[in-house]
Amino acid sequence: MKTIVLVNQKGGVGKTTFADEIAWGLERRGREVGFINLDPQGGASHEQKTVEGEKAVTVVDTPGYLIAIVPVEPSQRGLRAMKRTIQLITGVNPELEIGLIVNRYSDKRIIDRSFTDFLTADDLPILGCVPTAEAFKRGASFNRPVSEVQPGGRAADAIEGILDKVEAML
Repeated sequence: MKTIVLVNQKGGVGKTTFADEIAWGLERRGREVGFINLDPQGGASHEQKTVEGEKAVTVVDTPGYLIAIVPVEPSQRGLRAMKRTIQLITGVNPELEIGLIVNRYSDKRIIDRSFTDFLTADDLPILGCVPTAEAFKRGASFNRPVSEVQPGGRAADAIEGILDKVEAML
């Protein structure tokens, strides 16, 4: 069994949103998915569920250490918080696999492109860049993934690309 953990010391970067989206996506792709919500705000749409088995995957919304997915926003503040988060979790487990999701990304903004160029130059693994999208709010309102509320949209496509990389990490 593998565990995917979404972590970042900064609040409001999308940990819960992406925990739900990754769990929904892996379920849609035929994986048996458990969900652990350690976030004291309890905002995830998934109910707590444990699973067992060689191909089972558990998604954890908050710190844990096997595969760590760190959502980050393209900004100096986001960069500093992300670096502290990576230092924290690799200090506990230096063998940890890490992937970054750049949230609220626009390829039209120079700062966003510069941010991802910096991450790439620093050999930090970017799982994907996710645009700001109303579909995430609609999905959260209906407890549904973006692939259902806006199939084929930019947000759904970004999540599918991230899922491809997450599955490759498994």
